[in-house]
Formats: sequence, C-alpha cells, structure tokens
Amino acid sequence: MNYLTQTLVCTCALLTLGMFTAPSRAENTALPPWQTLEFEQKALWATAKSRIELVAAPQHPGQWLLSANSSVVSNSEEVHLRLLATSGQLVSRSRLSRGKNQRLKTYHYRPQYILRERRAPGPDPGQAAALWPLQSTKEVAYPDDLGAKVLTDAYALLLLAQRFGDTQTNSHQVAVHTDLNFYQVSLSRGQDTAIEVNYQLAGQGQVDGTRKARVIKLKVTALGQARDKADFRLLGLNGDIELLFDIESGLLLQLRGTAPRIGSSRISLKSATLRESTR
Repeated sequence: MNYLTQTLVCTCALLTLGMFTAPSRAENTALPPWQTLEFEQKALWATAKSRIELVAAPQHPGQWLLSANSSVVSNSEEVHLRLLATSGQLVSRSRLSRGKNQRLKTYHYRPQYILRERRAPGPDPGQAAALWPLQSTKEVAYPDDLGAKVLTDAYALLLLAQRFGDTQTNSHQVAVHTDLNFYQVSLSRGQDTAIEVNYQLAGQGQVDGTRKARVIKLKVTALGQARDKADFRLLGLNGDIELLFDIESGLLLQLRGTAPRIGSSRISLKSATLRESTR
C-alpha cells in the first residue's frame, strides 16, 4: 500500500471513529492572505526569531503544509506539518531539534494510535537528518477524553484562531499534541484593541503606526493524564495566550503570554509576505 493510499484509509477510519467531522461544502478551505510571517522577541540576553510559511500541499488536494523555523542563541527547531485544510487536523508532523543535542522526531497519526519515530545523528556529520539512524519507535495512545476534538499542533493555532475570529461563534475547542502529552485549547474572544506596529511587508515597504486588532484568547489545559513534563509552547509562550489580528488585513500582529525565565512577554510581527493573488 503506498503512502497516499494509506493516508486515505487512515482518514476514512478517523471519520468512522469520530476523531473529526467530515466538512460541509460551505466550509472555508481558502489559504489565508499571507504566505510567510516572521516574528521576533528580544530579551536582555538573547533574541528569539520565528518564521512560519503556509502553502497548499502539491500532491495532497485539500491539505496544507505548514513549516516553522525558530531559533534562540544556539538552539533551533524546524517543524513541518501536513494538515487537513478544512479543520487543521494533523496528518503527519516532524520536528528537528538542534543544539546541545540533535534529534529528529516524526509522528504518523493512525486511527488507533500515533506512531512516533526518533532519529539521532550517526557517524557521518554531513548526513541528512531524514537518513539518521532510527533510535526508537513508540506507539502513543490517544487520550480517552479526546472525543471529536480536532487534534492539531500548536503552530496551527495561528491559523485556527484567525479562522475562529472570522466567525460568529463565541467559543471553540481543539486539542494539541506535543510529544507525549495532549492539551485542550479553548478559543474565545477578547475586546478589540489598538496597538502600535512596525513590520516589513514584502513588495510594499514598511508598515508602522496604530492598527485596530481583534483579540483571540487561548486557554490551555491538560487533556488526559500527563505522560511527561509540561511542554506546551507557542513561539516560546506557554500558559494562556492572546493573539492579536489586524481587523482589516487579517495578519497576526502580536502574541502575548508568558515566556519561561522571562515572564510576561509580547512577540511582534517583523515581516510578512502576502500571496500573489492578494497583492
């Protein structure tokens, strides 16, 4: 069975099990107006940077590819997600971590469990991470109380929060998978606010001044029994988080939350690239 056929079989099985609901024709599957977003957070001792890119999966109609690259000092991570466009449900995920220790973890979302594979560098320093020796495999069980919630990744919340903000719904819940843990994320609306911005819009120059922003709140709680230390993060923030979207353009302008060893933090948009059709 090839990979595409296997994915289709798994998707049908997930629908049968109720892990996500089949979309109606009215659901919006259009990509957001941006293609890349870059954020920056400065502390006294370091500057953290993150870049997110979203494109349609070329060989998988109805699915999106999200890539995220984050770095601070000598540590970095590279995350790749394949998602259902209708819901943000994870199809596959990989996370490459570099720093004192290097490792590549891949996750395959199967009907009954998540297959996690871990790889580490071998003797050849120039070997591509995908070819590193396999260190371990693990079947991660879904929590009993996952129910019909969409299971997604923290980075995908940037998309789902924007989509939620464009609806008339007062609240919405999704589930996030990290490594061994699961979290419930409740989305709700905050009060619109005005913030100062200063970012580069590719092909259009600098954007600065005051922008009116829609506030979407994320309340994060453990889902099921914790299997490892708490590890929920969104661009380095944990706990309850606020996402501020430009009401006019839909761009994510700022994230607010708590960062480890720093405390209350704000991460601001530094540059964005719009899709060709939106320029």
